[in-house]
Amino acid sequence: MLKSKLISLKKLNPKKDISKKYLSWMNDFEVQKYTEQKFKKHSLNNIRKFVAEKNNSKNEFLYGIFLNKNNSKIHIGNIKLGPINFSHKNAEISYFIGEKFFWGKGYTTIAIKMIIDIAKKKGLKKLKAGLYEMNNSSKKVLIKNGFKLEGKFKSELIFRNKRVDHYFFGKIL
Repeated sequence: MLKSKLISLKKLNPKKDISKKYLSWMNDFEVQKYTEQKFKKHSLNNIRKFVAEKNNSKNEFLYGIFLNKNNSKIHIGNIKLGPINFSHKNAEISYFIGEKFFWGKGYTTIAIKMIIDIAKKKGLKKLKAGLYEMNNSSKKVLIKNGFKLEGKFKSELIFRNKRVDHYFFGKIL
């Protein structure tokens, strides 16, 4: 488990950490609107299976983002490193805060800083993240963490029945 004063990152336990609250995040359009998860109907079973697969993976690492509060840990979202390309020493990152009350409070910025440290310990030299062009919150947290816009794929994604650009940010470690 990795800790800061405010949050901890830890691998998720498919039985203990996958709750009805987590399921509600995965099926909430507002939470998932800028992810490909919005196209899926999630169940507790398929989330548990996904988490177990990531826990057994050699090139994808899924962590829960836990708020450290009053000697307890509150699961507020997730962050994933991977898939990792070990030949080229790079990986993608993806993340979300499921608990809307905690949006805009800086927790994703801290979680990304922590995942950068994990990536460095794994010997990675570059991280990348893709996002929908209108996802300004994600742009801000990436820029705060030293990511730079590296490319735009014009009209690559569909959002609310309109074609939008797919932005790619990268960071050399």
